[in-house]
Amino acid sequence: MKRKTKRTFKIFAAWDYEFEEKEYNRMSEQGWQLVNGGSFSQKYEFDDSVIYRYQLDYNNGITDMDRYDETFRDAGWERVNSTANGWHVFRKAYDRNLPDEAYEIYTDEQSRTEMLTRWRNLCYIIFGVLLLNVGNSLRILSTDDASMIGVALLITYALLFGMLIVGVFNINRMINGRKNTRPFPMGLFMALLLLMLAVLLISAVFVLIKEGSYGALGMMVGILVVLFIVMIAVFHSRKTKAQ
Repeated sequence: MKRKTKRTFKIFAAWDYEFEEKEYNRMSEQGWQLVNGGSFSQKYEFDDSVIYRYQLDYNNGITDMDRYDETFRDAGWERVNSTANGWHVFRKAYDRNLPDEAYEIYTDEQSRTEMLTRWRNLCYIIFGVLLLNVGNSLRILSTDDASMIGVALLITYALLFGMLIVGVFNINRMINGRKNTRPFPMGLFMALLLLMLAVLLISAVFVLIKEGSYGALGMMVGILVVLFIVMIAVFHSRKTKAQ
């Protein structure tokens, strides 16, 4: 009998991991068990014989994955999949007779704080990378023929800076024991960001055709690579299944 699978498309930023966990839990209660989790798409397999509780861990410095898995297995957790930028999805069979604390991978506040701090430190690095590239945007903006590129770049940076500020704000709230506020829908943000990236590409091609110079296009490719790296850090979409 062919197994029944389902794919959903929901957007979760790194600081939205608690909302992501709740979504996986909700789907599991409906019989849909996670096969591959991530920021943009999620794959499920139908199995209503069990209900799982899911938890995410952020750790991009693992040198021994077998030992890492064993540590969680000893506590009853199974790793579902990991992402390229250091997020790991775990699950444990749910027993209604056990307390909620039995389904938290971090049993002490210090460990949870250390996990949140690791991602916040990465966010500070991303801030620095973006600041270094703002200069390129201003230089392009000063050129009349490429002003459209500069404007699109500044809007893109404004969106990314705003997103990161919200992310750090919410991470700090969680470190201090308060709830994530999630003030704006990530779908709308992604739509605006993708629109700006499309404008950037079209503008770069337009300048290339008009001026016959590859300078603007080369600079745009470099900037887009930086933006792509930032997006990988913030959104964990590339998935690898657990062995």
